[in-house]
Amino acid sequence: MKKHFIPTRLGLYTQKIVQPVFKSRGLMEGRILTHWSQIVGEKLAALALPEKITFARGAREGGTLHLSVTSSGAMFLQYAQDLILEQVNTFFGYKAVSKVRMTHGLIPVAAGGSPAPPEKPLSTEKKEALEAHTQAVVDPELKELLQRLGRGIV
Repeated sequence: MKKHFIPTRLGLYTQKIVQPVFKSRGLMEGRILTHWSQIVGEKLAALALPEKITFARGAREGGTLHLSVTSSGAMFLQYAQDLILEQVNTFFGYKAVSKVRMTHGLIPVAAGGSPAPPEKPLSTEKKEALEAHTQAVVDPELKELLQRLGRGIV
């Protein structure tokens, strides 16, 4: 007799594992971290990342949202503070946070941080010189990586 397996969400299993970690960091089951870009939008998510939410002893509302922010985005986020509070509270469905505390930090690209600047186009003579230097490389993947490195250096 064949057994049929029904696909289940991986989140059902991982929540049990990560919930104690998120809870200790004050991230309300991690939902604010996993849904951050949906809560505040892509532009604000690229400038800030939630670290934790702290509450007064015994309280579960009116907490402080701690954000790690980029240096360049700190001033903008200061002005957008009321919008962030409104969107976070709307997401949770009650007044979960009433203050925002920001500290400077790096935002990973995967979390919405600023990506590397676009490559500048090379002149034809520089392209030809780069091709000549990597012409002897047989492995196409290695050749591409060396050419990317060369474009970055030039």
